[in-house]
Amino acid sequence: MDSYSQLTEEAIEHIKFLKFDKKHAWHHLLVTLYSSIVEYSDSLNLLAIEKKPISIPVITRSLLEAYVDFKNLADDKSYGYSLEIGFIKEWLRITTEAGKKNNQFLNLIAESKIYDVQVKEWEDEIASLREKGYKKFTYFQKFEKAEMVEEYHSIYNFLCAHAHNNKRALNDRHIELSADQKDFSLVLFMQSSDTELYLQIGEQCLKTASQVIHQIMKTGYEHVFVKT
Repeated sequence: MDSYSQLTEEAIEHIKFLKFDKKHAWHHLLVTLYSSIVEYSDSLNLLAIEKKPISIPVITRSLLEAYVDFKNLADDKSYGYSLEIGFIKEWLRITTEAGKKNNQFLNLIAESKIYDVQVKEWEDEIASLREKGYKKFTYFQKFEKAEMVEEYHSIYNFLCAHAHNNKRALNDRHIELSADQKDFSLVLFMQSSDTELYLQIGEQCLKTASQVIHQIMKTGYEHVFVKT
Protein backbone atom coordinates (compact mmCIF):
# COMPACT_ATOMS: atom_id res chain seq x y z
CA MET A 1 0.00 0.00 0.00
CA ASP A 2 1.87 3.02 -1.29
CA SER A 3 -0.47 5.43 0.52
CA TYR A 4 0.24 3.79 3.92
CA SER A 5 3.98 3.87 3.29
CA GLN A 6 3.83 7.56 2.34
CA LEU A 7 1.67 8.35 5.36
CA THR A 8 4.16 6.61 7.65
CA GLU A 9 7.05 8.57 6.18
CA GLU A 10 5.16 11.83 6.71
CA ALA A 11 4.34 10.86 10.29
CA ILE A 12 8.01 10.14 11.01
CA GLU A 13 9.10 13.38 9.36
CA HIS A 14 6.64 15.48 11.35
CA ILE A 15 7.34 13.98 14.77
CA LYS A 16 10.11 16.54 15.19
CA PHE A 17 7.45 19.25 15.41
CA LEU A 18 5.77 17.71 18.47
CA LYS A 19 6.78 20.01 21.31
CA PHE A 20 5.44 18.72 24.60
CA ASP A 21 5.90 19.08 28.34
CA LYS A 22 8.06 16.18 29.56
CA LYS A 23 6.71 16.64 33.10
CA HIS A 24 3.11 16.43 31.95
CA ALA A 25 1.83 12.85 32.39
CA TRP A 26 -0.88 13.32 29.76
CA HIS A 27 1.62 14.52 27.17
CA HIS A 28 4.02 11.71 28.08
CA LEU A 29 1.43 9.00 27.51
CA LEU A 30 0.03 10.57 24.35
CA VAL A 31 3.35 10.96 22.57
CA THR A 32 4.60 7.49 23.53
CA LEU A 33 1.38 5.83 22.38
CA TYR A 34 1.51 7.81 19.15
CA SER A 35 5.17 6.93 18.63
CA SER A 36 4.29 3.24 18.99
CA ILE A 37 1.55 3.59 16.37
CA VAL A 38 4.10 5.14 14.01
CA GLU A 39 6.66 2.39 14.59
CA TYR A 40 4.09 -0.38 14.27
CA SER A 41 3.07 1.19 10.97
CA ASP A 42 6.66 1.20 9.76
CA SER A 43 6.97 -2.49 10.66
CA LEU A 44 3.74 -3.36 8.85
CA ASN A 45 4.93 -1.64 5.70
CA LEU A 46 8.27 -3.46 5.77
CA LEU A 47 6.61 -6.84 6.30
CA ALA A 48 4.22 -6.19 3.42
CA ILE A 49 7.07 -5.20 1.10
CA GLU A 50 9.10 -8.28 2.03
CA LYS A 51 6.01 -10.52 1.75
CA LYS A 52 6.35 -11.79 5.33
CA PRO A 53 2.67 -12.01 6.26
CA ILE A 54 2.61 -14.07 9.46
CA SER A 55 3.39 -11.16 11.80
CA ILE A 56 1.14 -8.59 10.12
CA PRO A 57 -2.05 -9.39 12.09
CA VAL A 58 -0.06 -9.73 15.33
CA ILE A 59 1.45 -6.26 14.92
CA THR A 60 -1.88 -4.86 13.74
CA ARG A 61 -3.41 -6.06 16.99
CA SER A 62 -0.81 -4.17 19.03
CA LEU A 63 -1.27 -1.10 16.84
CA LEU A 64 -5.05 -1.22 17.28
CA GLU A 65 -4.72 -1.56 21.05
CA ALA A 66 -2.34 1.41 21.13
CA TYR A 67 -4.78 3.41 19.01
CA VAL A 68 -7.72 2.63 21.31
CA ASP A 69 -5.69 3.78 24.33
CA PHE A 70 -4.55 6.85 22.42
CA LYS A 71 -8.09 7.75 21.37
CA ASN A 72 -9.47 7.33 24.87
CA LEU A 73 -6.65 9.35 26.40
CA ALA A 74 -6.99 12.14 23.84
CA ASP A 75 -10.71 12.38 24.62
CA ASP A 76 -10.40 12.01 28.40
CA LYS A 77 -7.28 12.94 30.37
CA SER A 78 -8.47 10.94 33.39
CA TYR A 79 -8.14 7.76 31.29
CA GLY A 80 -4.44 8.02 32.09
CA TYR A 81 -5.17 6.87 35.63
CA SER A 82 -6.54 3.61 34.24
CA LEU A 83 -3.33 3.13 32.29
CA GLU A 84 -1.34 3.89 35.44
CA ILE A 85 -3.25 1.23 37.39
CA GLY A 86 -2.56 -1.26 34.61
CA PHE A 87 1.14 -0.35 34.68
CA ILE A 88 1.39 -0.88 38.44
CA LYS A 89 -0.71 -4.06 38.50
CA GLU A 90 1.60 -5.72 35.99
CA TRP A 91 4.63 -4.85 38.12
CA LEU A 92 2.87 -6.19 41.21
CA ARG A 93 2.13 -9.41 39.33
CA ILE A 94 5.86 -9.73 38.69
CA THR A 95 6.93 -8.78 42.22
CA THR A 96 4.44 -11.22 43.72
CA GLU A 97 5.95 -14.02 41.69
CA ALA A 98 9.47 -12.82 42.50
CA GLY A 99 8.60 -12.82 46.20
CA LYS A 100 8.08 -16.59 46.09
CA LYS A 101 11.84 -16.85 45.35
CA ASN A 102 11.47 -19.89 43.14
CA ASN A 103 11.67 -18.28 39.71
CA GLN A 104 15.22 -18.02 38.39
CA PHE A 105 14.25 -15.28 35.95
CA LEU A 106 13.14 -12.99 38.77
CA ASN A 107 15.97 -13.47 41.26
CA LEU A 108 17.37 -9.98 40.74
CA ILE A 109 14.01 -8.41 41.57
CA ALA A 110 13.50 -10.59 44.66
CA GLU A 111 16.99 -9.76 45.94
CA SER A 112 16.68 -6.00 45.42
CA LYS A 113 17.31 -3.92 48.53
CA ILE A 114 14.27 -1.78 47.75
CA TYR A 115 11.93 -4.71 46.99
CA ASP A 116 9.66 -4.26 50.03
CA VAL A 117 9.65 -0.47 49.79
CA GLN A 118 8.75 -0.49 46.09
CA VAL A 119 5.99 -3.07 46.49
CA LYS A 120 4.44 -1.08 49.36
CA GLU A 121 4.63 2.11 47.30
CA TRP A 122 2.84 0.50 44.35
CA GLU A 123 0.17 -1.06 46.57
CA ASP A 124 -0.50 2.28 48.24
CA GLU A 125 -0.71 4.05 44.88
CA ILE A 126 -3.26 1.58 43.51
CA ALA A 127 -5.33 1.85 46.69
CA SER A 128 -5.28 5.64 46.41
CA LEU A 129 -6.36 5.61 42.75
CA ARG A 130 -9.17 3.16 43.48
CA GLU A 131 -10.41 5.29 46.36
CA LYS A 132 -10.71 8.15 43.86
CA GLY A 133 -12.89 5.98 41.63
CA TYR A 134 -10.35 4.98 38.99
CA LYS A 135 -10.02 1.43 37.69
CA LYS A 136 -8.25 -0.65 35.11
CA PHE A 137 -10.43 -1.20 32.04
CA THR A 138 -10.84 -4.57 30.35
CA TYR A 139 -10.12 -4.61 26.64
CA PHE A 140 -13.85 -4.68 25.90
CA GLN A 141 -14.37 -1.65 28.14
CA LYS A 142 -11.54 0.16 26.35
CA PHE A 143 -13.11 -0.47 22.94
CA GLU A 144 -16.53 0.43 24.31
CA LYS A 145 -15.24 3.75 25.65
CA ALA A 146 -13.63 4.43 22.28
CA GLU A 147 -16.99 3.71 20.57
CA MET A 148 -15.42 0.77 18.72
CA VAL A 149 -17.54 -2.15 19.97
CA GLU A 150 -18.15 -3.45 16.44
CA GLU A 151 -14.39 -3.53 15.84
CA TYR A 152 -13.91 -5.39 19.11
CA HIS A 153 -16.40 -8.11 18.17
CA SER A 154 -15.03 -8.55 14.64
CA ILE A 155 -11.60 -7.33 13.56
CA TYR A 156 -10.05 -7.53 17.01
CA ASN A 157 -11.26 -11.11 17.44
CA PHE A 158 -9.42 -12.20 14.29
CA LEU A 159 -6.28 -10.31 15.29
CA CYS A 160 -6.27 -11.98 18.72
CA ALA A 161 -6.67 -15.40 17.12
CA HIS A 162 -3.41 -14.79 15.27
CA ALA A 163 -1.64 -13.45 18.35
CA HIS A 164 -2.67 -16.54 20.34
CA ASN A 165 -1.92 -19.05 17.56
CA ASN A 166 -5.54 -20.17 17.58
CA LYS A 167 -6.35 -23.11 15.29
CA ARG A 168 -8.30 -20.74 13.03
CA ALA A 169 -5.18 -18.66 12.54
CA LEU A 170 -2.95 -21.71 12.04
CA ASN A 171 -5.21 -22.96 9.28
CA ASP A 172 -5.32 -19.53 7.64
CA ARG A 173 -1.53 -19.34 7.64
CA HIS A 174 -0.46 -22.80 6.63
CA ILE A 175 -3.30 -24.90 5.20
CA GLU A 176 -4.28 -24.75 1.53
CA LEU A 177 -7.21 -26.96 0.59
CA SER A 178 -7.32 -28.86 -2.67
CA ALA A 179 -9.94 -27.97 -5.27
CA ASP A 180 -12.25 -30.76 -4.06
CA GLN A 181 -11.51 -29.81 -0.42
CA LYS A 182 -10.66 -33.44 0.39
CA ASP A 183 -6.95 -32.88 0.82
CA PHE A 184 -4.62 -30.05 1.77
CA SER A 185 -1.08 -28.83 1.35
CA LEU A 186 1.16 -27.30 3.99
CA VAL A 187 2.24 -23.78 3.00
CA LEU A 188 4.87 -21.40 4.36
CA PHE A 189 4.65 -17.64 3.79
CA MET A 190 1.10 -17.86 2.46
CA GLN A 191 -0.15 -14.51 1.21
CA SER A 192 -3.44 -13.93 3.01
CA SER A 193 -6.36 -12.10 1.46
CA ASP A 194 -6.80 -10.38 4.83
CA THR A 195 -3.40 -8.65 4.68
CA GLU A 196 -4.78 -5.70 2.74
CA LEU A 197 -7.52 -5.24 5.35
CA TYR A 198 -5.00 -5.21 8.20
CA LEU A 199 -2.90 -2.62 6.40
CA GLN A 200 -5.99 -0.47 5.86
CA ILE A 201 -6.72 -0.65 9.58
CA GLY A 202 -3.19 0.43 10.41
CA GLU A 203 -3.33 3.26 7.89
CA GLN A 204 -6.61 4.64 9.23
CA CYS A 205 -5.38 4.47 12.83
CA LEU A 206 -2.15 6.27 11.96
CA LYS A 207 -3.94 8.90 9.89
CA THR A 208 -6.44 9.75 12.62
CA ALA A 209 -3.88 9.63 15.44
CA SER A 210 -1.56 11.93 13.48
CA GLN A 211 -4.31 14.49 13.00
CA VAL A 212 -5.21 14.38 16.68
CA ILE A 213 -1.69 14.57 18.11
CA HIS A 214 -0.78 17.54 15.91
CA GLN A 215 -4.02 19.29 16.86
CA ILE A 216 -3.43 18.71 20.57
CA MET A 217 0.19 19.82 20.42
CA LYS A 218 -0.77 22.77 18.19
CA THR A 219 2.00 22.17 15.67
CA GLY A 220 -0.01 23.53 12.76
CA TYR A 221 0.70 20.38 10.74
CA GLU A 222 -2.52 18.45 11.28
CA HIS A 223 -3.58 19.41 7.73
CA VAL A 224 -0.82 17.16 6.37
CA PHE A 225 -2.76 14.13 7.56
CA VAL A 226 -6.22 15.17 6.39
CA LYS A 227 -5.44 14.13 2.83
CA THR A 228 -7.38 11.05 1.68
